[in-house]
Amino acid sequence: MGRTNTAIWEEIKSEHTICLCYSESKGLYVSSIYFAPEEDILFLPHGYKGFWEREVQIPKDNLSIKIKTNFGYGSMTYMKAIVERDGKRLLDFDKSKFFVLNNSSVMTLDVEHYAWKKLFEKIISISKESDSTQCSSSSISYIEEIDNILSKKEIFIKSSFIQEKTVKWSGEYIVALFAAKKIEDLIKGCQLASITDEYFIDKTNELCHKWLQKIQSINIDLRDNRTTQLSDCLFAIHDFMIRNGKGLEFVGYFIPKTKMASRTNIDFVNI
Repeated sequence: MGRTNTAIWEEIKSEHTICLCYSESKGLYVSSIYFAPEEDILFLPHGYKGFWEREVQIPKDNLSIKIKTNFGYGSMTYMKAIVERDGKRLLDFDKSKFFVLNNSSVMTLDVEHYAWKKLFEKIISISKESDSTQCSSSSISYIEEIDNILSKKEIFIKSSFIQEKTVKWSGEYIVALFAAKKIEDLIKGCQLASITDEYFIDKTNELCHKWLQKIQSINIDLRDNRTTQLSDCLFAIHDFMIRNGKGLEFVGYFIPKTKMASRTNIDFVNI
């Protein structure tokens, strides 16, 4: 049985006439579906309602490309790609999607619904990166963007790509929650990409310190269910700092300094 298209796709499908292709001579490229060699075609545009995914492997380039869509479900609708090289995730630090709350991550290439050409071009662009374990100017700029919002008392966000108007979130606590979501996502992405660049690690560590200082300076009602977002971020930061030899820096936020100082004077013996 064939898949059902969404009503929106039926109206716009004639506009989407490009596909993502690959050949050993050209590499990844975009072509008209009418002229692309059938053996080169990797992905064709579609507007299927509900969940759909397809993954292709390009052994010569050690690339894995997966596209996932879920059209026709309002705010739950998404369109994204996951690209990996040598088993390491290629991250997308596109700041144009920074203030989109849902289905927006550095770990995925997210685009507006049915924006097939944009998605294909993103896949091609990110696949050209030479070393995913090193930082780029866009990754540092992304970290700085999170750092900047920690100094604000209000931000304007969209709940999803489908929402046209932004909504104002007011209050330092609310802003800290949004930053927590972004920091947790950044740390998970860093781990999947196996980033080892010292400058990137240091900048991320500085960001974590600023967020930890922020949540200690604001009033938090632990009865608020949203505090679980803070705890998730705390666990992510703790894991990040432990893996990068900064564990004691994290502990220092939760143990009085006088106790920490006396603790360091204790001689540890093997039993």
